[in-house]
Amino acid sequence: MLHRSIRTNRVNSRSGKGRFSLALFACMTWSALIAPAYSQDLAAPSAVNGLTATLGEVRGLRTRYYEAGDGEPLILLHGGRLTVFNSANMWARNVEGLAENFHVFALDRYGYGMTGAYEDDDFTYEREVEFLRDFLDSRKFQKAHIVGNSSGAAVALLFALAYPERVDTLTMIAVGPHTPDMFSKAMIMREACNNIADSQAAWSCWMQAMTYRSDATFDAAFFAASEYMKSLPQWQSIEPRKIRGEPQSGEAYWGPHLERIRQDGVPDLPIMLVCGLHDNLDWGAGDAAPQMKGCLSFLNALGNNNDRVKLVAYNAAGHFPYRELPEQFNADLTSFIRYWGNR
Repeated sequence: MLHRSIRTNRVNSRSGKGRFSLALFACMTWSALIAPAYSQDLAAPSAVNGLTATLGEVRGLRTRYYEAGDGEPLILLHGGRLTVFNSANMWARNVEGLAENFHVFALDRYGYGMTGAYEDDDFTYEREVEFLRDFLDSRKFQKAHIVGNSSGAAVALLFALAYPERVDTLTMIAVGPHTPDMFSKAMIMREACNNIADSQAAWSCWMQAMTYRSDATFDAAFFAASEYMKSLPQWQSIEPRKIRGEPQSGEAYWGPHLERIRQDGVPDLPIMLVCGLHDNLDWGAGDAAPQMKGCLSFLNALGNNNDRVKLVAYNAAGHFPYRELPEQFNADLTSFIRYWGNR
């Protein structure tokens, strides 16, 4: 079962001299709090939208995050695979609004942005689940509301399956784990973007292709901050190792997990699935109009044994509805959490 495989996964020690089981890690004394251990001047150029990024430490790893507000902890996990252009900056349009009701943490995921990675790691989702658990432990949070976009939604789901007792609500945006039509309209656009020689222009092209409101969703400041983080020595070390890592996608990886979700799942966990109607990653290349096949397929799996699952679909939104329609998304997320908090 998944929760067993995660808890027995082997990870590198801080020194990189060996690999230890999670059982041994569980016996170790962890830091009570994240204490900023780095010059905040290093983080300043990485921040956007007037926010202040913090550099702290989680289990020996430098960790970058935004923190704001009071109340119940709310963890935001960005999407993206293998690239520094995806970081906590993806949530910059949401942090202040959500902080009116929650204690918000938007993290650079394990090995993304300015968050570090253990030496010789394999960059699996399971490693990211462990990192999220370590983050909650470092803040002494027994439970939290977990929100993830795209591959961040995959991390959020796997965390909920491994540690359901630590999740108050789960929100998954843009069908992170699985889309039946692997050849989508976005793949066609990506091929065109890959022909652009300049890396920033190519990635800007790709990010814009996945949005419906492409004229406003990502601005020059977003890409400038990403370029800054990409220039740091840490990223120069991590990127080649990420590219060598084994991709965790497709039916071979997600098929068994989805089958377990259909059979067992997390029956009592409130789950909100959020989809953009015009998400090109969920739009089959041969379909004349968007049909949200992946979104509905995943809704069916999640809801097979759980009547606390709901779907929110945004018209005129793509792969990043929380950025494209931030006020609507913040309101829907807050309403969802409040509803279940009263039960």
